[in-house]
Amino acid sequence: MEHQLSIVLGTYNRLDQLQRCVESIVSQTKTAFRLYVTDAGSTDGTVEYLQSIAGENIIPVLVGKKLGQAKAYNDVFNIVTTPYVCWLSDDNEVIDHGLDRAVSIIRTDPSIGMVALKTKDLQGPFVDAPFIGGVSSTGILNVNQGLLPTALLKKIGGFSEEFRDYGIDNALTAEVLFAGYKVVYSRKVALQHYRNWSEDPTSENYQWLKQRHEAAKVLYEERYGNQNSQELSGSYRMKTKVARRVKAGAKRYLTNDYVRTSAAVRTCFIILSSRYISILDPILTFGRDYHLVQKKGPGELL
Repeated sequence: MEHQLSIVLGTYNRLDQLQRCVESIVSQTKTAFRLYVTDAGSTDGTVEYLQSIAGENIIPVLVGKKLGQAKAYNDVFNIVTTPYVCWLSDDNEVIDHGLDRAVSIIRTDPSIGMVALKTKDLQGPFVDAPFIGGVSSTGILNVNQGLLPTALLKKIGGFSEEFRDYGIDNALTAEVLFAGYKVVYSRKVALQHYRNWSEDPTSENYQWLKQRHEAAKVLYEERYGNQNSQELSGSYRMKTKVARRVKAGAKRYLTNDYVRTSAAVRTCFIILSSRYISILDPILTFGRDYHLVQKKGPGELL
C-alpha cells in the first residue's frame, strides 16, 4: 500500500515516553504511514531501541546532537514525500485513531490547510482542561500538534527556525492561516499529553522554560502582530466584549470545577475570544468531525 502520511517525531533521552508514543501510533493508525524519529543524541537506550524497530515504516534519523526543534523537524520535512505530514512530540499518545480521523478531515475540503490534533493533558498545570490550545495576542487559536498537506508545509517553509524550540507551532498556525487556508480542530481528542512540567517557580527548569516562552512570545508579536495591526472590526470588538461578560457570568453562576472541565464552556470561550472563528461555528460545523474553524478574509467572523 502506498504511504499516505508521514509522522515526524523528535526525541531526546525520554525512552519510556517515546516507546509509549510509538506503540500508540502503530496500534491506533490504519492509514499507511512512515514514522520518522529524529534523535538529538540520546544516551538512555533510545538509539538502540530505534535501531531495533527500524524498517520500511519506522525510520530513525540519528542526528546525534541538538539542532533545535525547528531545524530538526525541518530537516526531516525536506525528505518527506507522502501527501500528508504531521508532527508529534515524544510525550504524546495517539488515541481513538486520531491521526486517521485527521487525514479523513483534511481530505474533505481542499481549503483546509491544517487540522489541529486536539490534545488533552494528563499531567501538569492544565490537567483539568478538557483540551489544550490558547488564543494568542493576535486572536489566533494556536495548534499544538497538527496535520497538513506536505506541499503546503513545504511552500510555507516548515517551522520558523528563528523561534528554534518554543513558539514554532504557533508561528506555523499563523503562516497557514495568513496564506489563506482554514485551520480546524478535530472535534474529538486525538492525543493525550504527558507534559513534563516543573510547577516550582524557584526551580531552574521552571525559570528556563519561562525565559524561552517569553522570548518566543515577543518574537511572535513582532512577526505577526503587524499582520494583524489593521483596525479591529466591530464584530471582533463585540465578540471580545461578550467573552468578558460570559466569563464574568460563568465565575458568578458556575462552579470553578465545571468551568475548568466543561468542553462546551471552553469551546464557547475560545469562539468568543478568537478573531477568526465565526460565532456561528457550532451551527456551521454541526455533524462534522471538526469544529473551531479559523478563516482569514471577508466574513471571517460571521
